[in-house]
Amino acid sequence: MPSRVPPSDDQLHDVEVLIRAHHPLLFVESIEEDRVHTLLAYLSDRIGIPLFTWNPNSGLSRLGPGGGRTAHTESPELCLAFIEQANLEAIFHLRGMTKNLDDPAMMARLKEIYRRYFKHRGTVVITGSDIDLPAELDPLFTHVELAPPTPDAYHQFVATVLRDISKRQKVQVELSQEEINQLLHALRGLTFFEVQKIITQAVVEDGRLDSRDLDRVFQAKRRIVERSGVLEYFPHEHDMKDIAGLTNLKAWLEKRQNTFADPERARAFGLDPPKGLLLIGAPGCGKSLCAKAVAAQWKLPLIRLDPSKVYQKFFGESEKNLNRAIRTAETLAPVVLWIDEIEKALGPGDQDGGTSQRVFGTFLTWMQEKKENVFVIATANDISKLPPELLRKGRFDEIFFVDLPGEETRRRIFEVHLRRRDRDPQVFDVDRLAAAAVGFSGAEIEQAIVSALYTAFSHQGTLDTPGILTEIDNTRPLYHTMAEKIDALRAWARDRAVAAE
Repeated sequence: MPSRVPPSDDQLHDVEVLIRAHHPLLFVESIEEDRVHTLLAYLSDRIGIPLFTWNPNSGLSRLGPGGGRTAHTESPELCLAFIEQANLEAIFHLRGMTKNLDDPAMMARLKEIYRRYFKHRGTVVITGSDIDLPAELDPLFTHVELAPPTPDAYHQFVATVLRDISKRQKVQVELSQEEINQLLHALRGLTFFEVQKIITQAVVEDGRLDSRDLDRVFQAKRRIVERSGVLEYFPHEHDMKDIAGLTNLKAWLEKRQNTFADPERARAFGLDPPKGLLLIGAPGCGKSLCAKAVAAQWKLPLIRLDPSKVYQKFFGESEKNLNRAIRTAETLAPVVLWIDEIEKALGPGDQDGGTSQRVFGTFLTWMQEKKENVFVIATANDISKLPPELLRKGRFDEIFFVDLPGEETRRRIFEVHLRRRDRDPQVFDVDRLAAAAVGFSGAEIEQAIVSALYTAFSHQGTLDTPGILTEIDNTRPLYHTMAEKIDALRAWARDRAVAAE
């Protein structure tokens, strides 16, 4: 179903300028051909030139009054031949013509169209996704980015879908204003076609659209994220109350939360959305948990970039993977992008043909220039593998060092993990446990409780302080096994990072 939601004035203006400035070949990288078609239809009326559309089944057709099919234009080459010979001041939207662009005859036609149509407002628009234009043609095409729909556009489209369904059956909308806002926020990043499928299925099943249908949207968003191949969608399972300590980090995040909650007011106040932060520290100290908690606290989707899936053996594929991940994140914005162990994704590679440098350069450029509300939380365990350019001020808003927890924080970590397992911390000697767990990371404290639970369960007993102390005594903590590395991290962070605690 073609999109019936008017395009934004900014999008219309940007493409109109290109057409009036005689850009003969436009390439719009998008799977939403219906939205592109709606944009071009509005431009056709606005500029006052005809609109043609092509697909492999029906060939080239002129839309609007006096329009109709153009005979013998079903094949891509014959279609381009007609456009070349006609030399019309018109918009030609060619759908699905992306497979044979490297054919010599096709390239020759497009080069001639470029030469002829450069003299007037005629424009050929090709749409597709994950397409690499041939090197000979790429300089001739102007690349156009289709901006994601605004919340208002989603609102209009959902209303249109509901009106269409109501012509066939009774429809009840049982959403509060807050739930409507949540729905529109959750739809961000989905195509109109996907929105139509979700809303239609939800309403057809029980005749109503209510808060329970929000889960459908989240599941659809998970599929969108994970089909990129390098991103993983995380549901909200933790929030800030699950994190003990990190007082400075929490205060820093709290100050910046409202810039994502109300970005327009923040910009009017002179504030740009924060870019992100880098968390450095030993494994198991809560860096990853913090990324999950921030997304929950800020009520934003959390997506994780998997470094192991970025790099591919074929030339150029690694950069494409990173670019695809970035585009997906920007489409879902506002969003939290978590890059776990960033040194594995952007660290220097040995004998990789320069791939790691190109990937690193792509990431740095994006961090410097990104405009969408994508808050990056990167974690690192080994600073020796991080390029110095990444640590320069301005790449991230701040660099925090997450140290092993002190005694008070260890006490609170014990309380958190005991409560999560339905145990009352007051029944335990938490002070004694915290004193015994010197040099333990948060993950090791949790594991001591889990191990004590297994022991108690196998002996048909109960979890108690002595049982946990036994597991602590049997554990060689992180500081004992990684003392030199942790001391080196502390020395590096002393003048280069902010203490998270």
